[in-house]
Amino acid sequence: MDFSTFYESFKDRASSQDLAFLKETIAEDFIAREIRDGEAVDYGYEESVEGWKQAFDHFEDKDMTWVYTDHSMTQTKDKEWIVSFWVSIVLDGEPIPTSNLFFDTFQKTDDGWKLIRSYIESGVQNPHLAKNSN
Repeated sequence: MDFSTFYESFKDRASSQDLAFLKETIAEDFIAREIRDGEAVDYGYEESVEGWKQAFDHFEDKDMTWVYTDHSMTQTKDKEWIVSFWVSIVLDGEPIPTSNLFFDTFQKTDDGWKLIRSYIESGVQNPHLAKNSN
């Protein structure tokens, strides 16, 4: 599967709260850094899976939609791509005021595409949504 096709599938399956897919897609040696309110938190595979599970559980009974705003896709190596995108949430028909800005690196392996690194700016304004609401 080419990267572009995989990436669209990744967004769809994450949006549909497919935890099994994410467990398979996140590399076991995954490295992440999240910045929230100026504080950095580093974590790996186990913490990432638990974070996804907690988010899915939190929104399970709510009228929630994820809104992806793609920014860029860049091939950095023969079998490696970095993507940057916003994830915003619409809750009960209203966009929440903050979003998360992701920079995710995926690598093609014998087992398919794997998420190997992530850098996230959490709780920030998505300027694309702000333009659309004016």
